Amino acid sequence: MKTKQRKKAALPGRLRAAVARLSFWQKIYLCTLALFLVCLNAGVFAVATLGQQRSFEAERDRLLTRQHFIAQTLAQDMAAVEARRPGAMSALTENYLKSYVDETTGLRIQRAETVTDDQLPQPDEGTLPRAETEGVRSWSILPVDGERWLFVSALLPGQTMRTELICAFAMEDFFTGWETTAHSFQLIALVVSALLAVGLWFTLRGLGRPLTRLADAARAIGAGDYTARAALTGADEIGQLAAAFNEMARRTGETVAGLAEAAEEKQRLADSMAHELRTPLTAIGGYAEYIARAELTGEERAEAAGIIQQETRRLSAMSERLLAMASLREGKLDAAPLDLARAVRAALHTMRPKAVQKQVRLVAAPLDSCPMWGDEDLLVSLAVNLLDNAVKASPEGGRVTLSLRAAPRGPLLEITDEGPGMDRETLDRLGEPFFRADRARSRAQGGTGLGVAFCFAIAAAHGAQLTYASQCGCGTTARVRFLAEKKDLHPGNKSAPFPQHDRAILDTPEQAGSV
Repeated sequence: MKTKQRKKAALPGRLRAAVARLSFWQKIYLCTLALFLVCLNAGVFAVATLGQQRSFEAERDRLLTRQHFIAQTLAQDMAAVEARRPGAMSALTENYLKSYVDETTGLRIQRAETVTDDQLPQPDEGTLPRAETEGVRSWSILPVDGERWLFVSALLPGQTMRTELICAFAMEDFFTGWETTAHSFQLIALVVSALLAVGLWFTLRGLGRPLTRLADAARAIGAGDYTARAALTGADEIGQLAAAFNEMARRTGETVAGLAEAAEEKQRLADSMAHELRTPLTAIGGYAEYIARAELTGEERAEAAGIIQQETRRLSAMSERLLAMASLREGKLDAAPLDLARAVRAALHTMRPKAVQKQVRLVAAPLDSCPMWGDEDLLVSLAVNLLDNAVKASPEGGRVTLSLRAAPRGPLLEITDEGPGMDRETLDRLGEPFFRADRARSRAQGGTGLGVAFCFAIAAAHGAQLTYASQCGCGTTARVRFLAEKKDLHPGNKSAPFPQHDRAILDTPEQAGSV
């Protein structure tokens, strides 16, 4: 008993589990089919019931009309016979029974409480209807030997004594015919339901295929294939969903690729930093141990201490540059009104002794006045770093050209050297912290590999675009394009935005010279 109860209790759970395993279009199919079958069968039942009711009423009225005709004719004849030849009444009723009684019709004539003539079939159950008032007929359907008959009772008018006529009419053929019609309705409903079930199956399965493909694409993206796309099937809701999904997949792929690139860049930065720190730390540790353990002359001790101080200064410069870049990334920028030409002249004044020492000519084209908002100290550092790199790359007797032009699009600063130039691989990596185009020369000159990255950070903090154009053997051009107006840079602004810089690369001298 308990086992049966547990099975009954588990049945709804199993049903829910089975429904949950169905696909979306299968659920729609079952719900639509069930709703259609309920509506169809309800409609067929209503039509059949209403049709049967109206057909029955028509057949009943026809038989009642026949009974009324027999009753009226018999009443007139009985009134005439009773007035002229009362003894012929029996012959009259017998004649009526012979004329109207057959396999489908039965009569009973009852005068007062005496049945004079009776050829009425006896019902299997129920009582015969009895008319109580003249002009009001009473009827009922009763079974006779398993077949249905209509029994009608009426009082004959114009009689000297109470005379009742009961007629019986067979209606089994009517009911049998109607049942055949009802079975035809049911067969038609079954055929229509089957056709609908098949047609609905293929229709909804076809409509569900785009959703299936969309789910496959989503699973592929979840597995890491960000190139997977859903097929666009049209401009309907499913097509719009597929288009929105593809756009989401595209943006997700771009975001993931950007995150992967950022993670790779961070890893390169960490690796480069570890590599850069290892050299000065090794030198400091080695010479410190050398001083501690070896018996050195004063000159040797001073030389070792000088090397330690030199490497310490390198570490200090590196840390200060990294801190400055971190501050720029956080948007810490003190902006004020300034003239960019003044900052460029200050950078030229700073770099002129170094250029003279290396026998490199600094050629300054006319410097246009360019009022703007920004941090003048950082802009001087930007120009100094760009000029320093250009002087380092130039050979003895070479020339570095600097120009500053005011333009509707914004001030344009260009610095061009006559050095050996750079290949595309080097250009693509410019701006990476600790990356050196010429490692041997940079180390010999005390570089940290952070100068170009610092320039990109300063330019980006001012909303400018720093680009390099170079070709092997044809020198390099550094170009800084400032915005015409930077409204979000205000005096003392500590949360200025830090937009992504765009290192657009130009390969040919002709392109490099275009503005």
